[in-house]
Amino acid sequence: MDEAERMRSENRRFVFLLVCWWVACFATVAKAAEFLVISDIHFDPFTTLTQPTFKVLADAPASRWPELLKTYNQTLGATGNDSNYLLMVSAISAAKAHTPKPLFILYPGDFLAHQWQERYEKVAGKSIADDPAAYRQFTMRAIEVVTNEIRKQFPDVPVLATLGNDDSFCGDYWIQPDGMFLHQFADHWQPMLGSTIDADAFGQSFRSLGAYRAELPGLAADRLLVLNSVYWSGSYCSSYFDPKDQNCCQCHNPGTKPGHALMDWLTSELELARKQQKRVWFLMHVPPGLDSYIEEKDSGHSLAAEMWQPEFMQRYLKLIDEYRDVLHISFTGHTHMDDFRIDRLDGKPVLLHKIAPAVSPIFGNNPGFQTFQIDPQTSVISNWKTYSLNLADQQKYKLWKLEYEARTTYQLESLNAQSAEQLFRFMHAHPDSTFASAFRQHYNMGASVISPKDLSVYLCTILNATYPLFATCLQNHGLAQPKLAEEPAQVRRHAGGMIAK
Repeated sequence: MDEAERMRSENRRFVFLLVCWWVACFATVAKAAEFLVISDIHFDPFTTLTQPTFKVLADAPASRWPELLKTYNQTLGATGNDSNYLLMVSAISAAKAHTPKPLFILYPGDFLAHQWQERYEKVAGKSIADDPAAYRQFTMRAIEVVTNEIRKQFPDVPVLATLGNDDSFCGDYWIQPDGMFLHQFADHWQPMLGSTIDADAFGQSFRSLGAYRAELPGLAADRLLVLNSVYWSGSYCSSYFDPKDQNCCQCHNPGTKPGHALMDWLTSELELARKQQKRVWFLMHVPPGLDSYIEEKDSGHSLAAEMWQPEFMQRYLKLIDEYRDVLHISFTGHTHMDDFRIDRLDGKPVLLHKIAPAVSPIFGNNPGFQTFQIDPQTSVISNWKTYSLNLADQQKYKLWKLEYEARTTYQLESLNAQSAEQLFRFMHAHPDSTFASAFRQHYNMGASVISPKDLSVYLCTILNATYPLFATCLQNHGLAQPKLAEEPAQVRRHAGGMIAK
């Protein structure tokens, strides 16, 4: 081989290696797609407000709220409170820094602070009943502020959101089907969804029920069904949260009618997804299964409730049994912790509900959010990273850090119902394992650690969907019979220290 031929051969070899390197890099990038889950901001603009400063804020357009709130909120707040403006901005900015180009963002609900109506009336000067229009305007401007901050950081990313139990003109758990809040929120949020929706279908289903169908960007075979699971809650329109003299919008108790209408809508959407060969994700606020609360640390004594009304849970389980072939995963919020629930049928796992950590630290948790890595071809979720802000560390107050990376912490190859059940059953059998230790450490974003004696309460909550099964699980692990709460919201009130209204 002469020198010229040798050079041509070397050049061809170099080009071949370069092409192989480029293909490998492209494949790696394709498999490294990410989506962001941020939840339960519970924006609280009332912190430090007086009647005079409230009036200034209420009279200002949403575009001016940031400059005003920056002067009212001097710190990022503390555990036991909802998110003031500075904490909300800090969380969204950190999400952008750690996940600059997500395929999409999932928001599992609760935009507004707890006890929104009470907080409003303390500083407004006029009651909600005296000036309901002013109250509704203030509430929607608060929603607009949250929207603006998300859009500022993620201008071109679809934000797929559902509503939480606090997102309502009428108050906690009193969202009205086909009501004023749903109509106004639909008009406001539709631009955030981009091309993921059919505008006419969204307008109809969201205004009536707060539900909609969306195609997931970058995942051609996948579809998201957004559900207003507040209708299914055992606390929906409970007397505890009755708006009474705070009634702004002809609020009334529609009973179980909207819950069954939503089940009917879900049934038709699952049938359509099967016909169109789509993988289905759920996005909802209140997950199915149990909510529990440790009454005294290291005691094993717990308070618990089934989060959904039994009639809806029964319909739901029949539905996921019938359509288990199209179901992929579900993302929810509500409990504020880095948590999980597993739907099981005939003793086998069917669907995983990944509960997102909250930005709001009201339940004693540190603020957090999560980024998930997904293969766009198979939709396999191969890893997730959890970021948190340690509110107790004043020296690093504004530093969001990596709380943990699932691939190294839990050694999961993929996130689904089967792998999650295997992981948590292993923790039950090996409570001293590094996996169990990590779960105890990271459950509330490092704010405190679950005691070894209490671990079984959390694991039994994840693995059992009904109170009898939960009670049996605890007794099988040597713990006391749990107390049954009057309604699921009672468990959350205990967790948040909101025992009295």
